[in-house]
Amino acid sequence: MSRFLPKIPPWVSPVVIGLLVLLFAFTQDSFYRLQLGTLSGIYAVAAIGLTLLFGAAGQISLGQAGLLGIAAFGTAYLTVDRGLGPVLSGVVSIAAATVVGLLLGWSALRITGHYLALVTLAFGLCFTELGRTVLPEGWYGVPPLAIGSLDLGDPQRFFVVVWVFVVLTLVASSLLVRSRFGRSIAALRDDPVAASACGVNLARTKVAVFGIASALAGVSGWLFAMYQGSVTETSFSFTLSFNLLIMVVIGGLGSPTGAVAGAVFLVLAPELGRSYEQYRLLSYGLILILVLALLPGGLASIGRLIAKPLRRRRAGVEETA
Repeated sequence: MSRFLPKIPPWVSPVVIGLLVLLFAFTQDSFYRLQLGTLSGIYAVAAIGLTLLFGAAGQISLGQAGLLGIAAFGTAYLTVDRGLGPVLSGVVSIAAATVVGLLLGWSALRITGHYLALVTLAFGLCFTELGRTVLPEGWYGVPPLAIGSLDLGDPQRFFVVVWVFVVLTLVASSLLVRSRFGRSIAALRDDPVAASACGVNLARTKVAVFGIASALAGVSGWLFAMYQGSVTETSFSFTLSFNLLIMVVIGGLGSPTGAVAGAVFLVLAPELGRSYEQYRLLSYGLILILVLALLPGGLASIGRLIAKPLRRRRAGVEETA
């Protein structure tokens, strides 16, 4: 019955999200809400990368927080101690996170499943411990984002910048999933043996998707350093890696748009119970359980649930015609 409704082009979701972001940015005068929206966008970039890695390629990672931390610490070090500009320090830091991710993917070529999860978890824990022992005080005074004389550190402007990155990442990832390489990573997830027999280079595909996810985690870490103005090891613990995984699962495995929805949901959901602080964690847990129970396909399945009655109605009209 899907033939009765046209397929939604990949650019529709980014355009809709972009319009909503502009509407929110220029009608919102609450600094606190802008901060929440900015943090949602920062995590959304990393969640999209993890969606490509876990949802599309089937390669689970519990160490994404370490990659964010590499980019964030690198940005702080280069801007505060070395005096580099925010953009140049970001390029270097994102490149460093990407290289580490490629090495992590290369080292994980011969392992899958829970063994891969343990390896990436070990990487994340090693990073946290290294940050605690080598950099116990972190870096403070990270300058706000600026390009030449253009100051982008204003909360409203930075909110727009972050969500521009989200929209661009969403467009690129949606096109990637539909490309030949996207079919290769889907084959890697579904049946590696059959994919290899069909000519897919499993090693190159696996390392490449690790690199893409790591680069996006690096972008997220760079934006976080600009947003926070300081970097400490407590910001990149295992909890962050676990939360990113929850964003992907709640949003809908394999859906970049769902990853954005999951990031927004996971940042905003704890704030719903702030007026009842003693029940905050309880209400947060109940909300997660209800979402997973009522929407097994994640938040991305809401659109399909809305379209289903329309398809049935359209099918009935066609049959009676």
